[in-house]
Amino acid sequence: MSKVRWAVVGTSGFALDWIARGIKLGSNAELTAIVSRDPERARAAAERTGAPQHYASIEEIDRNAVDGVFIVTPNTAHASLSIAAANRGLHVIVEKPMAPTIAECDAMIDAARKAGVVLAVAHCMAWAAPVVRARDLVASGAIGTVIQATIGSSYNAGAGEFWRQTDTTAAGGGPLFDMGIHAIDTIERIVGPINQVAAFIDHHIYQTTAEDTTSTLVRFGSGAHGIIQSHFNCNQNTLEVIGTTGRIWSNQWLGRDFVGDLHLEQGGKEIPQELQQVHVYIPQIEHVSDCILNGTTPDISGERGRNNVAVVAAAIESSHDGHVVQVNRSGV
Repeated sequence: MSKVRWAVVGTSGFALDWIARGIKLGSNAELTAIVSRDPERARAAAERTGAPQHYASIEEIDRNAVDGVFIVTPNTAHASLSIAAANRGLHVIVEKPMAPTIAECDAMIDAARKAGVVLAVAHCMAWAAPVVRARDLVASGAIGTVIQATIGSSYNAGAGEFWRQTDTTAAGGGPLFDMGIHAIDTIERIVGPINQVAAFIDHHIYQTTAEDTTSTLVRFGSGAHGIIQSHFNCNQNTLEVIGTTGRIWSNQWLGRDFVGDLHLEQGGKEIPQELQQVHVYIPQIEHVSDCILNGTTPDISGERGRNNVAVVAAAIESSHDGHVVQVNRSGV
């Protein structure tokens, strides 16, 4: 097998225009099917994307035609669909966040392990040019020992009727699970694991069911401090990492098919950083497909996705009781 045959589960514009397209552009991946519980919607989406097959459920998938599924559905469906796919021997990429609870994440990991299939979580910013360069600079000691890191991932969602706004953060909705989970994965990728958090999760501008303003103070395992901000009421995607001998910062670290920016300061002098444009869904699908073909573990593993959810769970607990909370991490 030289290419992994993928079915996309979900028919949103994002699923079809970005995920399905990313699969089609991947050198070792092939878009084989679309899955939707509405058969007519599945047929129309397959026609739109050029997928030769369509199905109304995971159970209907022809295992002779499909090797893996990419699940792009509301958060509350991630666990059940991932487990159903694993039980059928299908490899799984599930959109972020992995699931609303740690228990669901653990069940997904257990199902994949028992079935002997790959489980990955779509933390695609791992391939964003500013993130890759920031990680490399910090790892090389370019700014010395990290003292503090601040990251924001927000957009002005307004008062629409999107599913992300119809559930509270505790129920799997809200900005911390939607955009903040990208920020958590990214800042841990650059600085290291988060061990403790203290958080505020509030309504501030919009009175939707989901809270619209979240701020999380974190302590990394290294001893460095950090702040994660994720909101549904402004447009802000910034990053700053301060070290003992310099700092790096970005005004656009997050995107889909983009260049972004990154700046390095050493000794009070800025050193230009040149970046290349990256369509983040292409290297993501190629990486996971390569892991399937070669029997290796994805960088965006289920265990990593689970630990990102554990940070959110700790933030939710902290926001409720006002205490600093230890993150319930598992080994990665």
